[in-house]
Amino acid sequence: MAIHPIGKETNSQSLYPAPGSRKLSSLRFTPYASRIHLPILLILLLAFFLRAYHLDAQALRGDEAATVHYSAMPITELWELSRVTDPHPPLFYLMLHPWQWLMGESAWIMRFAGVTASVLTVAALYTLARLTLPSTTTSLLAAALITVNPLQIWLAQDVRSYPFFTLFGLLSSWALWSALNRPTRRISRSAHASSLIPWLLYILLTVACFYTHYYTIFLMTFQALFVLLNIKKFWFKKWPWLVSQVAISLFIIPALLLARNLAGEAAGGIDTIPTAEILRLASTALLTGFTLDASRGLWVSFLLAPVWIIGLVSLLRRNVTSGVFWGLFFAVPVLSVIVLSIGRPFFKERFLVQAQPAFELFLAAGFVTLWQAGRPARLLNHTSYLVTFLPRLVAILLFAALLYFNLHTLSNYFTNPAYAKSPPWQLYRDYVSSKARPNDVMLTNFPEAAISYYSPNQLPFYVVPVERDRPVAYRLKQTEQIAGAYRRIWFLPMLQQGFDEEGAVLHWLDRHADRVDQTFFPAYHVNLYLSPPAIDATLIPQPVTFAHGLHLRGYQVFDEAGDSRLTGQQTPLLTLEPGDEFTLSLSWHADGPTPIPYTVFTHLIAADGFNQTGRDNQPVWGTYPTTTWTPGEKVIDKYTLALPESIPPGNYWLHLGWYQSATLERVPVLDEAGQPGEDHVVLSMVVRVAEN
Repeated sequence: MAIHPIGKETNSQSLYPAPGSRKLSSLRFTPYASRIHLPILLILLLAFFLRAYHLDAQALRGDEAATVHYSAMPITELWELSRVTDPHPPLFYLMLHPWQWLMGESAWIMRFAGVTASVLTVAALYTLARLTLPSTTTSLLAAALITVNPLQIWLAQDVRSYPFFTLFGLLSSWALWSALNRPTRRISRSAHASSLIPWLLYILLTVACFYTHYYTIFLMTFQALFVLLNIKKFWFKKWPWLVSQVAISLFIIPALLLARNLAGEAAGGIDTIPTAEILRLASTALLTGFTLDASRGLWVSFLLAPVWIIGLVSLLRRNVTSGVFWGLFFAVPVLSVIVLSIGRPFFKERFLVQAQPAFELFLAAGFVTLWQAGRPARLLNHTSYLVTFLPRLVAILLFAALLYFNLHTLSNYFTNPAYAKSPPWQLYRDYVSSKARPNDVMLTNFPEAAISYYSPNQLPFYVVPVERDRPVAYRLKQTEQIAGAYRRIWFLPMLQQGFDEEGAVLHWLDRHADRVDQTFFPAYHVNLYLSPPAIDATLIPQPVTFAHGLHLRGYQVFDEAGDSRLTGQQTPLLTLEPGDEFTLSLSWHADGPTPIPYTVFTHLIAADGFNQTGRDNQPVWGTYPTTTWTPGEKVIDKYTLALPESIPPGNYWLHLGWYQSATLERVPVLDEAGQPGEDHVVLSMVVRVAEN
């Protein structure tokens, strides 16, 4: 098969050999065809490797986990989901439903569907480029560029619809081009029936694309403009095209009704972005994706802007029809998304992904044009030779810069936690799973789908509040009910706007449950609480009444699992070594708020009365002053004391009480008659320091 010169326009009929022709069959077995097939095969293998590499290394982000949840729902409920809850049409969830049912819902399995679609996108771009352009080199280079593009790889490893959105858009455009450029001469009935196949595929793929993402409307706009601008050339195809438009319009009417959710609350999660920022993001997204700092990404986009502009111009000059096709393929979706988003919450960089195939083709055409413009001639004048070679040098340098930044961006994505798509939620799952016990519960205060997805399977899981803008009283009541039904509470606090942003659930647990452990992970932490019923069951009772309505109920010393560290039959005993530390848990009962905030003191006293160590602060780590206590409330208050390295061995006792910080005046203990007595109480436990 001969390669048409880039400067000449190809006869569209030559792309479709007549029935019985040997042209197509001979094409398949020529050495030249093999040389073409090998590069695209290698490119597809590279695309698969880059998209499958570390596929499940990062945890699912919230939207991905929500997709896993949605695709597991009964098929009959997915339409209602798109109408009420999710701002995306249901086809992607319908496609994932049998995949998830057959293969499971692990992160690797769920992301592999996007990997497959993204690899097919590379093949589709190459096929459509070869169909519309006479240059095999440009087609291969476009496929190679989209193969290593960071945005494409990021989205391929994301359980969302964008790889399918891009693939269906390409296939729809391929079907339209094929249908428009099929020969119009008289053919047999069977051949006439086969000529309808591209039109049917065009209708099917366009509808599928629209039911994958509503922004397919911009793809349809580009396709319609392309036909109308070339109406003279495609005049004989006007009726099939009009029928296809009517059919597509009828099929997407139900989805258009669903699309109204984009303008409502169901579209949540998108902020209104200033116009200048939209332009910056749009200029960098298709080149660098999400994992390059803003200033560097903008610099790269300016550096490579001349390349894709040269590519667009060269396509228009060499083949007007193809140039217009690809120019509209890029411009209409990008400009439409930008214009739609000005002053409105409708912009995300990934919404531009539909135009990415055209953008990569422009880059490829620009590099090829620069390279061919620098063909060195056999000139005696060395200065002329260098000037002639200069475009090739520019092409090499810019291409190397593009590859460098692609590799740098991919390295950020794969290795730099600052650019991770989500916190490492699997760490909390593994940690809690290793330490969970019967009658534990998992609790969070934000309906983050990823937290639910990674919640340990053996534990009940609750979200308080599960709905936005629920009143504080509702949240506290729900928390109290859950805490009262279990022994230990694993709590992952997420202070998010509209749910529990002031931390009411966290504060309630800190004040009424006993936080025995706190483990920090990147970007979040997990608290372990002993529930109020469990505290009451293990509390060492020592009722003491102080003035101003402050009552000590008892105390306990817990380890990080919520088990008591105290031993001894008659007298509770805590055995330590010099340098050790322990946390004393006090349980208070309040008659009501006090007129002034009082401070608690806890002092470890030797037999000679010498204070070895202590801790003073207002209750609950200084966050819950007594002036805000409510009548009848039970408050858990904790104090961590560290023994000095030089502490002598022997027995020690804990003294505790209250005082006014401004005057240091202590609150007296009341006797049975209500009369003031001592200014502190000695706990019934003994702290024994053993010899090293």
